[in-house]
Amino acid sequence: TVYEGMRLAAVPCLAAIKMCQSDPSKCETAFLLCALSQVTPVQMTGINLYDVREKCKVPPLCYDFSLTEQFLRDPKVTDALGTTGHQWSSCNMKVNSQFHTDWMQHFEVGFPAMLEAGIRVLIYAGEMDYICNYMGNKAWTLALPWAGQTAFQAAEDRPWTVGAEKAGIVRGAKGLTFLQVANAGHMVPLDQPEAALAMLNT
Repeated sequence: TVYEGMRLAAVPCLAAIKMCQSDPSKCETAFLLCALSQVTPVQMTGINLYDVREKCKVPPLCYDFSLTEQFLRDPKVTDALGTTGHQWSSCNMKVNSQFHTDWMQHFEVGFPAMLEAGIRVLIYAGEMDYICNYMGNKAWTLALPWAGQTAFQAAEDRPWTVGAEKAGIVRGAKGLTFLQVANAGHMVPLDQPEAALAMLNT
């Protein structure tokens, strides 16, 4: 099955990611290997990688940003924002492609110093996002080596509520918080605007 193929391909994908950490010249290969084996099969089903509840309506990003684009290109808005002469786009694929090698590198090095300096860190993910899924994000927060790691690992996952409604699952200790946002994909503020505002105070 496709699933079995993806599961088997995860082994060389993870090995390539590991090589990328010590040899940046291996990162493009890791990106291609992992994208082809772990992303493309799902993408080929027509599912929205950013919200698995939906089909991809407007490839490649799957969302219709036409109203946002219209608003952010309005001369009155560009004048107010000081962006006159620049054209907003939802994603510049030329710029995006320049970050491919970064995707396979870990960037956890800054978090321990921030946490130990008393800067609170919130890592969140919409539970319906495939591309930046909550399982992977939770796994790296649990594995993050820092002074509060033991306390964070020992903390309980508990319901997170907004108003009187359950809005997700939260875990936190010593300034690090991981939040799994319910009924949301990649675009948490689009899917759950009230929860997105509330999470900034979590």
